[in-house]
Amino acid sequence: MKNKTPYLAIAISFIVFNLIAFIIPSKKTSVFWIAYIFSVIAFGVLCWVWRRAIDRKQDLKSKFLGFPVTYISIVYMIVQTIAFIIFKFVTVLPAWCAVLICALILCISAVCMITTSAGTEIITKTEQKIVVKRQFIKDLQIEVEMLADGETDTSIKQLLNELAKKIRYSDPMSDSSLADLEDELTAKVTSIEHSSDKSTAISEAETLLLKRNKKVKALKG
Repeated sequence: MKNKTPYLAIAISFIVFNLIAFIIPSKKTSVFWIAYIFSVIAFGVLCWVWRRAIDRKQDLKSKFLGFPVTYISIVYMIVQTIAFIIFKFVTVLPAWCAVLICALILCISAVCMITTSAGTEIITKTEQKIVVKRQFIKDLQIEVEMLADGETDTSIKQLLNELAKKIRYSDPMSDSSLADLEDELTAKVTSIEHSSDKSTAISEAETLLLKRNKKVKALKG
C-alpha cells in the first residue's frame, strides 16, 4: 500500500467508534449488537472501496473517476454510525426495526456504489476508445513530418509539409468502417520514401486523406 493515509484515518475512526460503543454506558441489547455488526460491515466496505479506488494501478484520471464511489462509501459509513448511536441509546426499539433500517441503509448504499462504479467504467472505456481512434491521425502526422525532415528535394519537402498540415487539421476521430481506407492511406504514406515519383505518391495520399475525411464527416452527419 503506497498511500496509507486513508487506511490510517479509517483505523482511527474505527477506534473512536468502538470507544463510543463500549465506553459510554448503555444496555448491550440485541438491537445494540445488530447495529454494531452492520457498522463494522460499513467500515469493512469503506476499506474495500478505498483499496479498489486508490491502490489499483490506474492513471490519474481513472483514479479521479473512482472517487465518487469512495464518497458514497464514506456517507454510508457515517449514516450507519448515526443509526448505531440511535439504536445504542434507544433500547426500546425492537430487533426487527434495527435489522430493517440497517439493511436498508446497506442496500441503498450498495446500489448507489454499484451504479456509480458501472458508470465510471463506461466513461473510462469510452475515453480509452476515443484515445485509440485519435491516435491514427497523430501517428500519420508524425510519419509525414519525419519524411519531410529527411527530404533533400525542396519541392518535395514543401509538398510533404503541406500534407502534414492537412493531416494535422483532419478530424482525429475514426471508425471501424474506415479501417481499410486508413490502412491504405498509411501504406501510401509509408511508400512515399521509396517512390520513384514522390509528388504523385503525395498527391495520391492527399486524395485518400480527403476521401477519409469526407467519410468521417458523413458518419457524424
